[in-house]
Amino acid sequence: MNEVSRTPAPVGPRNIKNRVFVIEDHPLMRRSIVEAIEREADLTVCGQAEDAKEAFAAIVSLRPDIVLTDLQLKSSNGLDLIKDLRAHAPALPVIATTMFDVRRAERLARAAGAAAFVAKQDGPGRLIEVVRESLKDQKPQHEHGESEDA
Repeated sequence: MNEVSRTPAPVGPRNIKNRVFVIEDHPLMRRSIVEAIEREADLTVCGQAEDAKEAFAAIVSLRPDIVLTDLQLKSSNGLDLIKDLRAHAPALPVIATTMFDVRRAERLARAAGAAAFVAKQDGPGRLIEVVRESLKDQKPQHEHGESEDA
């Protein structure tokens, strides 16, 4: 059974946290990533999924500031998701991650349109660094309270 967890954007002027959407098919790894992000004062997880198809629909709806996706998902491919997100939201930064064949995976992820890549072996500290670097490089898109046609 696929699982998608959604948290709506907070409303109001105090919304200063950057919203991260996490796609990871292994529950223990997903929980670890989510916990690492939630420990940060400037970041929050707005949604999570274990499958690219469900993730895409949730990302379109939730409009996160950044997406973190595993490349090797059980029922889908993270590279295809990155390409789909590039087509739908070109300015949305996507960070790819994996623990297998890291050099090849990074090359493929960047060719698909990933803004950055983190090997899972690099740990949570490096992951948070890359999220912040990618957000800093991001062009301003929209405020979460504004309506925008998807």
